[in-house]
Amino acid sequence: MLSNDENQTVGTGQIFLFPTGRGNRGKSFFTRWAVEEARNAGQEVIVADGDCTNQTLSAYFPDASSPASADHVTVTKWFEELIETQIKSRKSLIVDFGAGDKTLKHVAHELSLVSFLKGQGIQPVAIHCVGPDSDDLAYLQSFETDSLFAPDATIVVFNQFCVPPHIPQSTAFSDSIGESEIIRQILARGGDIVVMPTLGCAHEIERRRISFMGAIDGETKDELPPLGLIDRQRTRMWRDNMKKAFSEVQHWLP
Repeated sequence: MLSNDENQTVGTGQIFLFPTGRGNRGKSFFTRWAVEEARNAGQEVIVADGDCTNQTLSAYFPDASSPASADHVTVTKWFEELIETQIKSRKSLIVDFGAGDKTLKHVAHELSLVSFLKGQGIQPVAIHCVGPDSDDLAYLQSFETDSLFAPDATIVVFNQFCVPPHIPQSTAFSDSIGESEIIRQILARGGDIVVMPTLGCAHEIERRRISFMGAIDGETKDELPPLGLIDRQRTRMWRDNMKKAFSEVQHWLP
């Protein structure tokens, strides 16, 4: 059980944002969007790329911090130093670990991370990126068990891209919600659910390693042509739809 102090939202602008999810559930995709939106709004955000095997964020944000090696001790020390840096700098922090990485779970258990951060005036936020697969909810459950990392500010992000073609979009996630006790628990303590829209030309943006705004503005890399006008419009509409989708939880984002 969370104490009353732990169960209160911290009224500051400093956010500790931890996106999680199984592979190919949109975790890094969401993180790129969140960092880009925050910085476009003038927010100072520390970006941490803890995925030593696939450092996606570092390709988009040259200032992203990364551990020197994949060694558990090295990664843990790097992560703890990031937390220290956030506390001292009073900036928001977004940490993206690879799927299956246990660093946050280890530190969360050892430090009672949620209550520790709140005691420092920082709002911890968990972002769980899931599809309609029951294994996604089992992965989410691993953070919720014994309130390991289960802040009141928990957002379950249902990624429309993960819905197989043979499953109707309208029922894919409602079935998951209706059958999941853990989702009901998250909602009962004040968490929320957001449906993340699909961006049809996402792979073209990723090929170019450019920002979403850069794609709209016609930027490109590696001698590839800029996105066509149709895909630029798709990206523009997707950004608008993302802002609408996350509008109710904007106070939990940097």
